[in-house]
Amino acid sequence: MKKVLLTAMALLTIATASVFGMYGADGNDWINFLVHGNQFRARMDQLGFTLGNGTIKGTLGFKADGGWMGQILSGNNSGVQLDATLSAGIGYTSDMFGIGVGYNFTYIDKYLQVHTPTLLLNALNDSLRVAIPVQVAVADNAYGNGTKFTGVGFNQIELRYYTGIDAFNLIRLDLNYKNGTWENNSSKSTVETFGMQLRLYFLNTQVGNVTVNPYIRIDYHQALKGNYLGNDFSRDYLTIGDMYRNERGYALGENQSQSDIYDVSPFYLSIKPVLSLAASSDTVSLYFEPAIGYAVASQKQKGAAQQTSHALTWAAYAEMYVTPVKDLEWYFEMDVNGNVTGKTGSVANVNLPPVLFETTTGITWYLPSFGANE
Repeated sequence: MKKVLLTAMALLTIATASVFGMYGADGNDWINFLVHGNQFRARMDQLGFTLGNGTIKGTLGFKADGGWMGQILSGNNSGVQLDATLSAGIGYTSDMFGIGVGYNFTYIDKYLQVHTPTLLLNALNDSLRVAIPVQVAVADNAYGNGTKFTGVGFNQIELRYYTGIDAFNLIRLDLNYKNGTWENNSSKSTVETFGMQLRLYFLNTQVGNVTVNPYIRIDYHQALKGNYLGNDFSRDYLTIGDMYRNERGYALGENQSQSDIYDVSPFYLSIKPVLSLAASSDTVSLYFEPAIGYAVASQKQKGAAQQTSHALTWAAYAEMYVTPVKDLEWYFEMDVNGNVTGKTGSVANVNLPPVLFETTTGITWYLPSFGANE
C-alpha cells in the first residue's frame, strides 16, 4: 500500500507541475521547487537548473510565459527584448518542513518591469505545499506619455494537500487578485480582478497497469472593478501586463463604482470533470487528461438585458517521458482545447480558433546531489 501511495503521489506531481521547471511567475510554477532534485532542463519554453545538497538548494533559469513559440529573446535592428521571465530561488528542506524564496523578473517594455517575490512552504513530509507570489510593478512614465501605472497582486497563490487517502487524494486551490491603477494630472482609473481554481482528486485506482485518478476542476473569474470579460480574458487569469497594455478596455474612473454600471458584475464559471490516466514502463511514462465540461459567462449592465453565454468545453492533454538511461529524460507535452464556435462576440470562449493546439518538448538531465542523498 505504501508503494502504491508513493507512486500515486509521484504521478500527480508529474501531471500537475513538473512541466514548470525553471520557474514562471505563478504560484503553480514554483509549487514543487522544494521537492525537485538536481537537474538541468532545456525545453522550447524554459532553460535553467536546480542544484543542492539535499538540505540547501538553489535555482536559476528562464521561463517563457508568453511570446512567439516560447522565445526567450527577440529583436531586430532597433534592439533586443527579453520575452521570458527570469527566475532565481533558494530553499531549505528537511523531513519536518521546507521553506524557500523565489524571485521573478519580467520585462514588459522599457517603461515597466514586473517583480514577483514568492514565499514557499512545505510541511507534513511534503504532503502540504504552499506558494505565495506577490507581484509589484510601477511605471512613472507609462508609454512615455507621463501617466503613472501601478500594478499589485497575488499571482496564483497555490495550496496543495496530498491526503494519502485513495478515495480523496489531493486538494489543489489557486487564488488570484490583481489591481491596476493609472494616474495623471487630470484623472485616475482602476481595474480589479479576482480568480480561483479548485481541483478535487478522488478515487485514485490501479486498473491493470494504468493508474486512474479522476478529478473535478472548477474555475471562477470575477471583475471586481472594470470589465475584463469583454476583452478576451474570461478563460484565464488577468496579468499585470494585460492591465498595463489594455487600460482603456476595462478600467473605471476614480469616481465610478462597479454598482453604478452593473447590476451583475462580469463573471466566468466553468466546471470540468477530468479523467487522468498514467502508465509507465522501464523507459517510457505516459500521462493523459481527457476532459469535458460546461462554462458560462455573464454580465448585466444598468438598464440593459443580462448577457449570458453557455458553452460545452473540452480538452485533451498529454505528457510523455522517455528515459533511455536513468539520468537523461526527453519530454513531450501536448494540449488541445476546444473553443466550440471560434466566433467573436459575447461568448464563453471568445476569439479563439475552434481548436487550440499547444505543445513543448525538450530534455531534462538529472544531476547527482552535492554531498548528500536527495
